[in-house]
Amino acid sequence: MIWNQSLKDKYPMVTDEEWQLLNKLTVTKQIKKGDHFLEYGKIARYAAFTISGEFAFTILNEDGDENIVRFAFADDFLANCESYYQKAPSAVQITALEDSVIRIMNIKKLQPLYNLHMCISDINIKIFQKISEQAFEHQYILSLKSPVKRYKFLLEKRPEIIRRISIKNIAKYLYVSREAISRARLFLLKSQRL
Repeated sequence: MIWNQSLKDKYPMVTDEEWQLLNKLTVTKQIKKGDHFLEYGKIARYAAFTISGEFAFTILNEDGDENIVRFAFADDFLANCESYYQKAPSAVQITALEDSVIRIMNIKKLQPLYNLHMCISDINIKIFQKISEQAFEHQYILSLKSPVKRYKFLLEKRPEIIRRISIKNIAKYLYVSREAISRARLFLLKSQRL
């Protein structure tokens, strides 16, 4: 497996030799739309880089309905570190939203490399930083009072989500109904014409 150039560009501090080392510790896997990388209640033991496709990180609300807390696209990282480090059942489910290809690794086998290869440790830090930024951004979006403001934020700041994700899943991400998203889209379209 030759790593995507876009993934190598995302982490330029990693040498070709280190990518080869990661190559030996990972396996390419195809995941069909609707299949899970990680299921609710399972302890996370694996992580992966998304080579192609898209994924949703979901949680169950108090009514048992799914809400999406994060999306992952090509070159993004799939994992539930909290479940892995606490050896606790995952409260997050990671599901393929389309047929996808990932590069999967056993986290336990990866950890010893952090002390031997600082660049690989740097990737870990950058991944945690991005996940924290995404979590903060999602909290901010949810603090916006109306579906229109939430949808407008995505239009302006995360157009990839608008382009690639279904209205149903955008609604789950914004914690509003599908109908509210449809009305927000219509309202924004009409206001652009004025």
